[in-house]
Amino acid sequence: MYYKNNTRKINRQKKGDLSGPIYTILMIVFVIVAAIMLYNYFQSRTSVLTTQAQISIVNPQLAGNVYSVTVENIGTTPITITSIAIYPPNSQTPILEQSLNTELNPGQSTSIVGTSQTQFITGDKYIIVIEGQTQGGQEIASESISIAQ
Repeated sequence: MYYKNNTRKINRQKKGDLSGPIYTILMIVFVIVAAIMLYNYFQSRTSVLTTQAQISIVNPQLAGNVYSVTVENIGTTPITITSIAIYPPNSQTPILEQSLNTELNPGQSTSIVGTSQTQFITGDKYIIVIEGQTQGGQEIASESISIAQ
């Protein structure tokens, strides 16, 4: 009888499903595959995020009829500055529009200096809009408010 019970145990193990070590190996394989899939997903997302086009107006100054605006490329791709426009208070018509063609690499800055035919009124707030374009054709813009001195 002892022999028969022992035989049944052996037979059950043979008839049963996969053993514990095989389950462990399958789980390890599953975790590795899931990790590779997550890695690939996040790699594709970061490659999209690493090519950002962004400019910043750093130091706008308006005095008399002279303007000086420093623009910095704070993105990760080269940008060509294409235009500057200055709008007076409560107006949608610019008092100054100028076309430009200045290329800025990431981290670089440039100063745009010029004169306007209209005098800036001391104490008034003017809106400065800088537009640019990436080599891929993406258009970008930055806006700042400056108080005339």
